[in-house]
Amino acid sequence: MVPLVSFIAPANIHEGDFLNSMIRYSKNELSLHIDIIVGDMGYISSEKKMRLRRQSNTAVLTRVRENMQPPKEYFDYGCPECPEGIPLCWDTYDAETEMHCYTSPLDNPACDTCWQHGNCYQELYISPSIDEHHFGMIPLHTKVSQKLLQKIRPQVERGFENDKNKLYLNRFFLNSLKLANILGHLSDACQILLLLGDMKTNTKSKAKKMMKRLYTQMTFDFN
Repeated sequence: MVPLVSFIAPANIHEGDFLNSMIRYSKNELSLHIDIIVGDMGYISSEKKMRLRRQSNTAVLTRVRENMQPPKEYFDYGCPECPEGIPLCWDTYDAETEMHCYTSPLDNPACDTCWQHGNCYQELYISPSIDEHHFGMIPLHTKVSQKLLQKIRPQVERGFENDKNKLYLNRFFLNSLKLANILGHLSDACQILLLLGDMKTNTKSKAKKMMKRLYTQMTFDFN
């Protein structure tokens, strides 16, 4: 994980408010379009998800709270079904029409024996605005969405933990925004140096030794 854009702000400012600025900065300064944001529960705002989907063509994925169920008609599988109750497969999202396209599954044996097989409509279109959390730009029930939340987000969380614990950032309480900016930039620089150090090693044992040595050298423990 490499930090591309960092924002340092007082604790009373909601982190979700920086998404637009991050996307705009990445595009203008780095010529990089952010297609997907995998956020924590701090980004669980349907209005912000809808705004970024429409204005920036960016998907925002987050987990949902236990009481946040999909619409009743999609409750069983979390996705649309055909008239015979077979869950449909998400095919694509069209940014121009703002519609999801769902198709009949290709590998479901129940479709081959279905009495409506010859007259199946094959496709179904639904709008993400019915539920931005479950049917945003990338629907929550899809494999790609679940993989991003289960595999990528934990890596981001581990990066935060490294900053807090191994670099001793959890010992700091700063009332100066300027000093916090300096510390934030130093922390980002440390993460890049650690990544470069990890890339220079060709075995896991060497990597562990080097990472431990680098963490010791770059710690912010000033006691």
